[in-house]
Amino acid sequence: MFSDIIGQENVIAHLQNALRTGSISHAYILCGDRGSGKKLLARTFAQTMLCRDVRMTEHGPEACGECPSCVKALSDSHPDIRTITHEKPASIGVEEIRALRQDVQVVPYESAHKVYLIPEAEKLTVQAQNALLKTLEEPPSYAVLLLLAEDVTAFLPTILSRSVTLRMRPLSAEQVAAYLQRERADIPARYLPLYASLSGGNIGRALACADSETFAASCEALLRILRNVPGTDIMTFLSFIREEGTDPDTVIDLLTAWYRDVALLKRTGEASALIFREEIKYISQCAAALSYAGLEKIFAALLRAGRQLKANGNTELILEMLFVGIRDAYKE
Repeated sequence: MFSDIIGQENVIAHLQNALRTGSISHAYILCGDRGSGKKLLARTFAQTMLCRDVRMTEHGPEACGECPSCVKALSDSHPDIRTITHEKPASIGVEEIRALRQDVQVVPYESAHKVYLIPEAEKLTVQAQNALLKTLEEPPSYAVLLLLAEDVTAFLPTILSRSVTLRMRPLSAEQVAAYLQRERADIPARYLPLYASLSGGNIGRALACADSETFAASCEALLRILRNVPGTDIMTFLSFIREEGTDPDTVIDLLTAWYRDVALLKRTGEASALIFREEIKYISQCAAALSYAGLEKIFAALLRAGRQLKANGNTELILEMLFVGIRDAYKE
């Protein structure tokens, strides 16, 4: 149900209004990062569109979840909800779209609409988009296309002009933490603020951290270093990088979260909003050891390292220089 989806109030309101008024577009582009909930939202929209006993709530139409149509939709077996797959990992070719166009000509089997989900739609080749355009220009009244994409810049202007683009927005850290607490009782409470912070407002990313077999251990190993940076030599840090195999971007994120806590505690003296709340003793020590000028140098070094990683620089050298810069900041 729409009410089960966290955040995305504007997108949900738009889709529920289309259902309520019957003004459903023939094509939607749901745009957002991987793990932002595009597929869940698209499937919920499709299920509600085809539901035989739609229920009106104070917020808008909701699928009943119990009728034969809903049961089929929930089990991925509804004949009028099609998901387009592609053989080539890097692209969706014209062959797949030609098959879609042929299928579109077949009327729905048991519903008023026939819905097509196209995950990773940004991978549509130019030829495939031109083939899809022919359907968008003269669509059958019952056809609804839901294009799920991370980047709308990959689409031709003619595709964009014939589609309604709805952008998924990042959730707040509080929303992500609340979701994890409700849905994943197996996650230790001490990690909830960290996963929520690292998620960037993306539940899929938070779950990836929680489900990783190595993330928690890598985090603990890095925390042991951060508790006493001035007393840690560079080889110890490099051994962590080599042995733990932690993604370098995650290392940057963890370092940023730690020093964000240090800066927050130093400025406000409040511990309630800390990400690493159980590390308050060591964060307090860092806050006392670092000047504001030193913290500024650390955040500048973190930004610089992040840019260098995006430019595909030497990962180990970048992280080594970052740690040297952080350690030197304690001398300010």
